[in-house]
Amino acid sequence: MIARQCDLIVIGGGPGGYASAVRAAQRGMKTLLVERDLLGGTCLNRGCVPTKTFLEDTLTIAAVRNAPYLKGEMKVNFKRIMERKNSVVEGAREGIAAVLRGSGVETVKGEARFIGPRTVHVKTHGGETQEIAGERIIIATGAEERFESGLRVDENAILSTDGALSLGSVPRTLAVVGAGNRGVEFASMFNHLGSQVLLIEKERRVLPREHRWLSGRYRKILMGRRMKVLRRTKVVGAAASGHGVILTLETGWGREEVKVDKVILTGHRFPTYEGLHAEAAGLSVTEKGIPSGEGMQTGVEGIYVVGDAAGPPYVAHKAIGQGIAAVEHMVGADPDGRPRFTPNCVYGDPEIGSVGLSDDEAKKAGYDFRTGTFYLLANGRAGTMGRGEGLIIIVSDAATDLVLGVHIMGPRASELISLGVMAMQQGLTLGQIRKTVLPHMTFSESFFEAALATSGQAIHMLPQAGQDEAEE
Repeated sequence: MIARQCDLIVIGGGPGGYASAVRAAQRGMKTLLVERDLLGGTCLNRGCVPTKTFLEDTLTIAAVRNAPYLKGEMKVNFKRIMERKNSVVEGAREGIAAVLRGSGVETVKGEARFIGPRTVHVKTHGGETQEIAGERIIIATGAEERFESGLRVDENAILSTDGALSLGSVPRTLAVVGAGNRGVEFASMFNHLGSQVLLIEKERRVLPREHRWLSGRYRKILMGRRMKVLRRTKVVGAAASGHGVILTLETGWGREEVKVDKVILTGHRFPTYEGLHAEAAGLSVTEKGIPSGEGMQTGVEGIYVVGDAAGPPYVAHKAIGQGIAAVEHMVGADPDGRPRFTPNCVYGDPEIGSVGLSDDEAKKAGYDFRTGTFYLLANGRAGTMGRGEGLIIIVSDAATDLVLGVHIMGPRASELISLGVMAMQQGLTLGQIRKTVLPHMTFSESFFEAALATSGQAIHMLPQAGQDEAEE
């Protein structure tokens, strides 16, 4: 028996879920959001918010420790770092709950499963059950983390990133398995806290998804901070032993063992639909997500999928964009819409922001392309901060002058990449970027300079010849 009806049911309260629920309420839709755990999903509770809070504190520690005009030892209260992280997370979660309430979204804490294409069965945490019908439904169930075969987390000595955010003290020695976005972020944070860090990557490059020049520079920066970085190395075993962990490594020279105090496994993320019973709604699910078309609508009319449940990339800003696009599709405001360009951000030290094609990808796609590169060593703001290790690369179409991709490494790269996203989204040409006056002294000037450098006209840097530090 149908207990009640609404215009929209949102299953999952992470970034994609709560963003779509708020937008639906703004559009006048009677909206109900079902979340079985904590509002905010992985991003707010175990990912973006706690890690960036932790990162900012460790960046402060590193800045003070490395300041040439300060003397003496610094005493760090790790417990208070963790307390501040928890406080920021709780505040952010309360903020999301307040926005949902204030927008008129009803939130139910419980588990939802399909019993038909327009109906879900909800079991609340209080033990009550009810059937709810929705004219439309959004699936925003998130993703789960899986680890390499043979590697298991115990959250004592062998940690997930969740466990690493709950440590009681800073480990003396630490191995981070996986040098992707999260791997270099955690490696940077604990390096700043004083841990001896070993970073292990099975691919031939750290940050294998990023531009090869940025990857090469990044590895050298980490090694310059006395981190040990192993590439083309696979961890085939991890066993707790005494007060540490023995890692078995498979390298090009055979197997070897390394002992450290703690290990962080970064793993891989996959969409999760646990308990959803998607087949009851006529949906097919895969490890790459539920397929969707215009406006994030699935093959079943009226059912939409957003965020991690829709497949990679697994980033919160993609989920928010898709959630809004789904609702706009429902009300006919943007019938063909879905987000076109999703940036990738690495929140380590330094940061990386990238969107679109690299030069290698542009070549494979058949473009006649050009590149413009500007090094932050020639940027005034970077000089004042002593942070000239970064660069900006713009890849453009030689025929149309349109931007095909932007790749940035350096301070606030995660903010600067927005310039690249907007340029690509709005179809700006390099000529239009060159006519844009950006403020001095800022890092954003380097975006303008990279556009000039495409034709050898950068103001603060001589034309560059040769190649940057690509990984072998």
